[in-house]
Amino acid sequence: MNYKKILAGLLAVMCFVGCGSKTEPKEEDVIIDPAQDTAPPEPEIDPNEQRAIAIAEDLTTKEKIEQLFILSMHSYNGAPFLEMNPEVEAMFANHQYGGIILFDENMADIAQTTALNYDLQAAAVQNNGIPLLTSVDQEGGYLLRGTGVTDTPGNMALGASGQTRLASSAASILATELATMGFNTDFAPDADVNSEPANPIIGIRSFSDDPLAAASFASAFAKSLGENGIVSCGKHYPGHGNVATDSHTGLPVSDMTIEELQNNDLIPFASLAKGDADMIMTAHICYPNVETETYISKLDGSEITLPAMLSQTFVQGILRDDLGFDGVVTTDSMMMGALTQHFDPIDAAVLALNAGVDVLLMPMEVTDAAAQTSLDQYAETLAGLVGERISEERLNEAVTRVLTMKARRGILDWSAGDRAALIQKATEFVGSDANLESERAIADQCVTVVKNDGVLPLTGSGRVLLAGVQETQRASLEEGFRRLAGETSYEADFINLSYGKNMPGSVAGYDAVIVTSWLNNMSQFDPAESVMIPQIQSLIQQAHAAGVPCIVISTELPYDLSCYEDADALLAVYNPVGLRYSESGAVTGAVGPNIPAALDIIFGHCGPSASLPVNIPRVEGTGFTDEIVYPRGTGITW
Repeated sequence: MNYKKILAGLLAVMCFVGCGSKTEPKEEDVIIDPAQDTAPPEPEIDPNEQRAIAIAEDLTTKEKIEQLFILSMHSYNGAPFLEMNPEVEAMFANHQYGGIILFDENMADIAQTTALNYDLQAAAVQNNGIPLLTSVDQEGGYLLRGTGVTDTPGNMALGASGQTRLASSAASILATELATMGFNTDFAPDADVNSEPANPIIGIRSFSDDPLAAASFASAFAKSLGENGIVSCGKHYPGHGNVATDSHTGLPVSDMTIEELQNNDLIPFASLAKGDADMIMTAHICYPNVETETYISKLDGSEITLPAMLSQTFVQGILRDDLGFDGVVTTDSMMMGALTQHFDPIDAAVLALNAGVDVLLMPMEVTDAAAQTSLDQYAETLAGLVGERISEERLNEAVTRVLTMKARRGILDWSAGDRAALIQKATEFVGSDANLESERAIADQCVTVVKNDGVLPLTGSGRVLLAGVQETQRASLEEGFRRLAGETSYEADFINLSYGKNMPGSVAGYDAVIVTSWLNNMSQFDPAESVMIPQIQSLIQQAHAAGVPCIVISTELPYDLSCYEDADALLAVYNPVGLRYSESGAVTGAVGPNIPAALDIIFGHCGPSASLPVNIPRVEGTGFTDEIVYPRGTGITW
């Protein structure tokens, strides 16, 4: 298939029709509508869609199915998949797979990642093939792929800033770096409303627990990705922030009604549906108060409600018909436990496509030649069901949407440039000093101060103890303090608390103690599971007994703030990433920006301007009460 020739012919026909000689109409051919004196405008023809239709017409049914797959290859033949090999090259050259998603296992460094993306595209376009969606999960902050890239502060930190322009700036950094490495698709932003503090998978990946704030930040982020040449994808529709089950391991069930969804979780997706997002990712979540269709679970034979990802009610009914989204809808990973535990893989694909989904993300892992064969049989089986369980019209609609998106974002026009020059450009640009300076300026505006009993900023002199809750955070504190050289007269000592197992013998003689807290799951509220919180509480009392102020920095989920009300100052930074190390212990890239940004505030490099993007409830035992200790919007400035 040569889609470039097809396009050239199509354009030639359009030119002939538009540029040929004019024939004056005869008087009897002119029909005058008494209600209007001008003819209605002809509907605009989307050239990208026309191009997609022309390409799709030249595909076989199986090739159309393949074009809906985005594959993953964490490893191949027992080793991390880091470079092209003849088997994988032949796989992409001889099929029409729609794309691939890379993970940390595929991204050793900037040069290698750029080379791999180049080689994947080069393989795909052999035999006049269609260029790939080269994709990645790059949300920024805690969820970051690759080594040596610029982190950016992350979604909840950006939400704390209250400035959507900072979300646009962070997305621009991520997008330009991704594009330079050969990516064209980012499964971001996370548009979930973090309305359930105990949810185990979203947390700081959400911009806020306020749906309107989450909507404005998600739209700004998605728009900026697109403006910088990257396909964006809002996730996880209709919202993953209100459930307490991780869909990677189990099937979440929400009792929300359609009215409750409309007033909360759906608001960011309604905003994205207006055109800022190219794609929207559906979630493996069941809503028995909204969806009535059921499936017999292969796990235990029970009757379960169809999750949103497989639901015509949610995809075609609400997302497309009600919210008006006409872009590409993708599944979440089809290898997640929420799906694989309960659904036959063919049934899941058929249900998703019939629901109105266009892309099947990670239908299976490709690990070797045998897995390639299984994938080919999977595509063959689905192709054989077209006309029976899947309508040809639905398949054509899906593949046309995918190809139209590729055309609109310039992906169909990929051409092999100078491979070595592209790799060199990426190594010079990604993680550059200029990007890191921009990152620091953004991060400084995301730090929230929720309490200050007159101790901040530390602008005097003396000696401070900086305690990281684990080694990478200790190193992050040290790096943040180092870059303040010349701006502070304090000297510092640094220790690794090891989550409260390595407490200092004495803090007497220090002028201040600064300690990080890292809450990433609800079990840490249980002293039997983690000694971190009680030990930090003990450190606060130890400091006070010695007449020393104690400052606590909440580094991930900010819900631990309510545990440290006795601290003299409390800050939240919403991203625990410290100095990044490889498995061998070597430093592999820039330090995460959020913890050093806290030191910028503490030592007076700049003043705080952010506020809490979520409500902080009081902790009782291992859970939350209804009492709000620090309301959303709390933030001290000076």
